[in-house]
Amino acid sequence: MRKAAWVLLVVALPLLSACSTGKAKQEKVLAMVNGQPITETMLEEEAKSLPPYVQPMLETREGRKQFLESLITRDLLMQEAVRRGMDRREDIRERLSMARRSILLEALLRDVTENAPGLSDEALKKFYDTNQESFRVNERVKVSHVLFKDRSKAEAWARKAENGVPFEEIMKEAPGEEGVAADLGFIERGKFDKAFEAAAFAATAGKVTGPVRTVYGYHLIRAGEKRPAGMQTFEEVKGQIEAELREQAQREAFESLLAQMKKQARIQVLAAPGGEGPPPASLTPRVPGSGAQPSGAPAPGGGR
Repeated sequence: MRKAAWVLLVVALPLLSACSTGKAKQEKVLAMVNGQPITETMLEEEAKSLPPYVQPMLETREGRKQFLESLITRDLLMQEAVRRGMDRREDIRERLSMARRSILLEALLRDVTENAPGLSDEALKKFYDTNQESFRVNERVKVSHVLFKDRSKAEAWARKAENGVPFEEIMKEAPGEEGVAADLGFIERGKFDKAFEAAAFAATAGKVTGPVRTVYGYHLIRAGEKRPAGMQTFEEVKGQIEAELREQAQREAFESLLAQMKKQARIQVLAAPGGEGPPPASLTPRVPGSGAQPSGAPAPGGGR
């Protein structure tokens, strides 16, 4: 990735380094920008905010070096903005106040949801047994592919595959030529583009087929293990069930806290937004969705 692109990405990230504490003095310092440190921890935290497609670039030494340079550039720009007094402008102060509120709310939500009760294997298995039909799937095949926008490039890489170049190598190198490589895991019949699906299910395991044209471009496809239609095992969907039930428990914990806070608070609505008529003198709203029962057959079976 070009350095300019790194800078644009990083400037758009939350200014975590501006929120650093004295703890930075005890950590590994990677750079100093006019006396302000950039630590290893800061770099790792900033990296978490990058888009998923950029993350693999940070696994290389050069990628991490460029990312650090972009953080240095970002901090220099911040310091220049402060030098020009932009942090004292009323419009900027209001935006900073809004950002502070968002950060505090995010921290509160994380604190509440992280303390939600855990889930036992017995609870997960009970959910699986109660919702068996949610985990019934069509025929599946394990698929890896590389997507190209340009047909000629897809054909060139297809010839390399025919000449014995391992597909793992193609997946690693082709993205440098405007290709996108991905291991899709098991795909289910009836859930993908028809042309892609037909080629994947017809392919011999371990062989590369393509280019296959879809609305997205031209694919080189390698099919693997095939599984017949049937019920997914508990072990296959255990992680999905846990994620769904954990999200439900976190949501209930947050709604419980919110209901308690609203019950104890005195909330006054002083004007009707965009409407007419006098507002009520006080308001203690009901928690949205409180009292509603969670759905019986949730999504863990979806996206299989």
